[in-house]
Amino acid sequence: MPNIHDRRGFTLPLTIVILVAIAFLSFSLYDMVRRERVESFRRFTDIRAELEFESGANYAFYRMQKEGKPWRTDSLSHTSKDGNISFSLSHVQDGACARLDVFNHDSTKSFSVHTGFIPNSRPALTLLAPQANTSLVGKAKIEGGVAMRTGSVTYSSHYKMCADREAFFDTVFSGESLPYFDTLKFHPELGRNQFTDKFTEESCVFDGNESVGVDERWHSSCKTLTMQGDRRCENCTIRADRVFIRERANLQNASVVARTISIKDSAQVSGEFFAQESLLVNLKTTQQKKFRLVVQGKKSGETKYSGLLDLQKLVADDAVVIFMGDNWDETMGGIPVNIAESVKIRGAIISKGTTDFRGKLDGMMIAYNFGFYDGNTLWRGFLRGGQIKGDTAYHPFLPDMVYLGGEAIYEK
Repeated sequence: MPNIHDRRGFTLPLTIVILVAIAFLSFSLYDMVRRERVESFRRFTDIRAELEFESGANYAFYRMQKEGKPWRTDSLSHTSKDGNISFSLSHVQDGACARLDVFNHDSTKSFSVHTGFIPNSRPALTLLAPQANTSLVGKAKIEGGVAMRTGSVTYSSHYKMCADREAFFDTVFSGESLPYFDTLKFHPELGRNQFTDKFTEESCVFDGNESVGVDERWHSSCKTLTMQGDRRCENCTIRADRVFIRERANLQNASVVARTISIKDSAQVSGEFFAQESLLVNLKTTQQKKFRLVVQGKKSGETKYSGLLDLQKLVADDAVVIFMGDNWDETMGGIPVNIAESVKIRGAIISKGTTDFRGKLDGMMIAYNFGFYDGNTLWRGFLRGGQIKGDTAYHPFLPDMVYLGGEAIYEK
């Protein structure tokens, strides 16, 4: 017969093991429940923040479309009637676009994007001059319609500058009451304070094949900045006086603001490039990603103007090119926008100035008028060899400094 003391000695350790196992299981269950509650709360806060971001963005878009002009605010807060949705936002100028920053109810999360408009469909070409008579020279073509206040489109018969057999244009829409003019407004005043003249270093050269991180900012130190070699820059913000991008440099999703900008050789770029006085592009390589080229322009005397957008060579799949023409008028000397024969882009060209256009464009174009120099002779009102083809399937993202109305959207 087993000794009762032996059974007690066996039972006590077993009981302890069982209690430990139960405690472990209980702790595991508690930990699992706790982690699930933490995860549920995290999901709840994330969903709430997303709803607050979406509500803030939708409110901003509502104001952008309602105002009929660029809408800005340094600070705005809103809380729903039931208190479940609360956000604050700012919508301020950042380069050529406006930057929308939306913060959730306790400002622990934020949502930051650039805003603009997708314009409604327009003719291939819109001319802004009060009298926009245009003569086609060489193989110039306009397919997709021309809108003008008053004037006509003709084939040039001048013995020095006559039209080729391949020259072509189709429908001409004429009249002050056309909606294409009512919704078009330029607001260059928004870009005037985006340029700085305070630097601590005269020159910075970035060479080699290193990549620059997201947080790299060069504008605080470099007056003249050069990117060359195989240098790569992702999501960089550059503020300088002069910027040179050359050789095989690669700037992706960049924000570059400077008095003058030069992009050439085999560089690859995307993002926004905003120059105050001059922007030169001479690229050997096809640009496959979306980018914007914008020139502000500046009146420097009674009849003198500092503002030049010079596209010498460019092949691009998605480009928006804008000359704001700040205080420009026809009394200013020279031609502020030059687009050479070696330019072929799908996109939008908007020029509040006389434009010498000889390239090829699939998309839409808005220009004050056309002209070119032959020696010292200015041929105003002549389109020399340029070919413009409307593309209704192309929907450009435009900063609201050029206000065309349409659908307010954002891009990251």
